Amino acid sequence: MTDQSYREPESAIQPASVQPAPGPVAARLPYSNNKRVGYGLLWAGWTTILVVAGFSGLFGGQILAGLIALAFGALAGRYAYRIWTWRARRLLFFIIF
Repeated sequence: MTDQSYREPESAIQPASVQPAPGPVAARLPYSNNKRVGYGLLWAGWTTILVVAGFSGLFGGQILAGLIALAFGALAGRYAYRIWTWRARRLLFFIIF
């Protein structure tokens, strides 16, 4: 006994021989490789500075400031990792003189 209300969808997965061949890949990178390296180094520098400041704050007696600096260092490190692996949607330029 078959149920007539159940039908497979028209867009079922087809074998590779039936699927259309993909055209030329026009994958445009969101930003250039030079920009990625520059921003990646900038954010890696921020990560290093914040981690060093965090540990010096922890061992220097400023516990709260050290923990805040380590938290910001973790966020900066995560963003630097996303830049290096092309996962960052946009690049943020952040520098303090």
